[in-house]
Amino acid sequence: MKITKETQAQARRLLRLCLSEDGRLQEEHVRRIASEITQKKPRNYVELLTAFADLVRLEAERRTATITSAVPLTGQEQNAIRAKLNARTPDLHYVWQVQPELLGGIAVRVGDRVTDASLRARVNQFSRLFQ
Repeated sequence: MKITKETQAQARRLLRLCLSEDGRLQEEHVRRIASEITQKKPRNYVELLTAFADLVRLEAERRTATITSAVPLTGQEQNAIRAKLNARTPDLHYVWQVQPELLGGIAVRVGDRVTDASLRARVNQFSRLFQ
């Protein structure tokens, strides 16, 4: 399904209506707008809902930090990571994951930014150098 520029612009305007003054996504506004679109069914409403949902998902991801480690992190380690990330981007929602395949270290994803300081990433980096 192709979404026109006009529909995309309309979805961006709707997303701005869902943001508070400090830039936080207000869930109740998102629900109300989505509900009104489905009730009124304006022209190209399926495309509009799709574009709006994609923008809401991206905005939510931008405010979510996913921290993946090889072993479970202690509370002190989690607090240290939170402090460093909050200095850059305040008001993040944190998701903590454990993946033993990392071998060691951590990988941090905030929105579309990824910092991979895992041992697996280093091994892969060295293996590419010697191929």
